[in-house]
Amino acid sequence: MKYKVVYFVHSYYPATHGIAIHLYNLLKHINLPYLVITAEGMGEHVIARKFFRIPGFSSLEVPHPENIKDLLTLDYEIVHVHGYGNIYSFLGALIGHLRKKKVVWTIHGIPQKGIFFTLYDLFARPLLNRSIVIGVSKQTRKLTTRFIHIPNGVELRECAESYKDQIAVGYVGRLDPDKQVDRIIKEVTEFPIVIVGPDEGIKKDLEKLAQNKQVTFLDPVPYEHISKIYCKLRYVILPSKYEGFPMTMLESLAHKRPFVSTPVGEVPDFLKEMFGDGWEKYIIKDNIQKTLDRLEEEELERELEQAYQKLKKYSWKKIAERTREVYEMGK
Repeated sequence: MKYKVVYFVHSYYPATHGIAIHLYNLLKHINLPYLVITAEGMGEHVIARKFFRIPGFSSLEVPHPENIKDLLTLDYEIVHVHGYGNIYSFLGALIGHLRKKKVVWTIHGIPQKGIFFTLYDLFARPLLNRSIVIGVSKQTRKLTTRFIHIPNGVELRECAESYKDQIAVGYVGRLDPDKQVDRIIKEVTEFPIVIVGPDEGIKKDLEKLAQNKQVTFLDPVPYEHISKIYCKLRYVILPSKYEGFPMTMLESLAHKRPFVSTPVGEVPDFLKEMFGDGWEKYIIKDNIQKTLDRLEEEELERELEQAYQKLKKYSWKKIAERTREVYEMGK
């Protein structure tokens, strides 16, 4: 069988990593013959084989030799890789270029500088410069100015109750040191806390930090059920060191839940678009609890409803349409 696109990624649904969920939603609307080759995932058009993962790093998944063989031998027009800093994206782009296929490379976020990223960038940058690059965030210009900006998408949801009817605040995402989830536990003192997401090696430390506090840790929730979590939260908090265009931000507002974040990645520009002059009150400038205290003095329902309506332009259907246009571009 000939495929229009092969997606070579380290994780796919039901994994709860951002790339996995992005691709899962994108492919609901892509309407092209495709195949996903991955380490973890399931579905009708998915080949999943686990091999080896460097402990503590979800993105450092070493592809199974059979996955590499498939990418070397299958009949396809385009290989589409995701993320910058993982082994799958590097090998997928390398094999795609060696086979003289069109390579599309989506950059979601740019890791903080470190020895691994420096080495990765040294070898990956020439491949990136020969690819068609999609930047989920405009920060992608740090790697290349030759990119097409296509953000994450979202589907609008309905919660039965207002955010003010809830008592807990929460975090939804990977338990990774760069997400600074420890800040939520240390700084939030007036609300129960719910933390949901896959462990990246820090959960035990977070649990120890949370002793004698109202903190509930939940195992990763299947994406199709995540709405129940968002609807039970009063505020969604993301105190990250770095981000691209965080899906949590879109999902929070798609449930009419206030999103509170450090000013990283695309967050400031997106909040300006959603809330106009009042956007800065959602930014963590000092202490998370102080930020929440200031928001408690406001009535946010009206501006959350306005943001909810603006989100229609970010539907996954529209994101898929823009992605298909990229596939039709020349190399």
